[in-house]
Amino acid sequence: MGSFFRILIFLSYFLGTMLVSSRVSISLLEKERQQLHGLQLRASAFNFPPCLSIVKKPSGNVTYFGICHDIVSWIAEHFHMQLIFVPTDDTDIVRHGIIPALISQIVKGEVDIIPYAFAPTTSHLLQLDFTITLRVEDYNLLQQWPKEESRLTAYIRPFSLMVWILFLISTGAMILCMSILTYYHQQWSENWKWKSFTDNIDLHANYVITVITGQGNHISSKTRFSLRLVVGLWCLTMVALVNAYTSTLMSYLTVPKLKPIVNTLADLAASLDTQVTVDFESDPSRIFLDASVGPNVIIGDFLRNNPQFLVKGSLEGLKNVLHEGATYFANRAVVYYFMAMDMKSHGKCRLTSSDPIPYIRTYSFGLPKNSRHNAIINHDLEYLLESGLLPFWLKRYTPNIDKCLVGKTKPQRRMMPFTLLDLSSAFLFLGIGVGLSFFTFLLEVMTQFKRKQQNKIRRVLVAQPLLL
Repeated sequence: MGSFFRILIFLSYFLGTMLVSSRVSISLLEKERQQLHGLQLRASAFNFPPCLSIVKKPSGNVTYFGICHDIVSWIAEHFHMQLIFVPTDDTDIVRHGIIPALISQIVKGEVDIIPYAFAPTTSHLLQLDFTITLRVEDYNLLQQWPKEESRLTAYIRPFSLMVWILFLISTGAMILCMSILTYYHQQWSENWKWKSFTDNIDLHANYVITVITGQGNHISSKTRFSLRLVVGLWCLTMVALVNAYTSTLMSYLTVPKLKPIVNTLADLAASLDTQVTVDFESDPSRIFLDASVGPNVIIGDFLRNNPQFLVKGSLEGLKNVLHEGATYFANRAVVYYFMAMDMKSHGKCRLTSSDPIPYIRTYSFGLPKNSRHNAIINHDLEYLLESGLLPFWLKRYTPNIDKCLVGKTKPQRRMMPFTLLDLSSAFLFLGIGVGLSFFTFLLEVMTQFKRKQQNKIRRVLVAQPLLL
């Protein structure tokens, strides 16, 4: 019993100590929060969508919006602080870049927080502190919406080139085989009307065409068993082939087929007509420019030879995509934001994104070096992450982007009549057939005319000795 009471007393003491410690900790945290109440929260102001964007009103005032604006506004509201935006010097941004200009602001004590999506590096940690990781993003390739493949080739796309080659070879071999068997069968049969080998080829070519086009596959009972066996097996193959072709052809005519997009860095490096644009201040620019192996070397060489594609901000990267047909390598939030904004302004998908590239970065806000308030700000930012507000805010800036992701949505068949463009391949083949027929007709006319001329000359030469 004595040992039991000692254990009970120890547990009571331990729980009491923990409760007192917890109350003291909560009291200290609350005291830290109260020290921020009523203070000004000076934040850097710059134009870098989708993080922070500046909108000028007709009255001359400016407003801010963006995912970084929402976060810093939450911090100000949570600590009951007065949020004030301090514009970053545009001259410094142009001369040194946006990241050095922002760091200069906080080092000089002009601001208390930098609402910019920093990817912390060792050099940055020497000059400022950072918040906890607010977002983990992978990278994507922003590119123009792919064009549709030409409708002129719709009638040959259901089968690959190898299938068409084998189809033509088998058809020719079948006509030749049937003609040879028929030719020798005529010599063995007494009641068969004899025809030349070329006539047999013409006959069986017409028969093959009727089978392929579904006009019929009747085999004469007079045909020898060996020939009927070959023809029967071939007809069975053609039935399966023609049915597969017609069913697939409907999909090619009713569902537009887009040209493939660039989905990986290897595809990007291998593409001869694709250009890449990168923010020169971002880490990805270094993985290309400093690369020594792989597709990154090819991309790095392109950027060195074309420095105009090393841009100073996401807006310049977007311009290169829209006007130069380039591919912009940026984090997913930036890519999706530009897709959403462009679709909202134009009412259709002009941009699309690749699958995620295996390159992931963490993002944080900048804080003054060794500031006494950094700990409480980081502690309470955990509440923001747990609330799920960040994904909600981000989704608000990137609505309905799924419809602009190639291959992510199931294409719908069009409930409308076929147009001339849809059937252009059929008319193309009709034109080719008419042209070949007309060309053959001209050759026949020329051959017949030449024969007549030769016969006339021959008759004249024969008649001359008689006249003499």
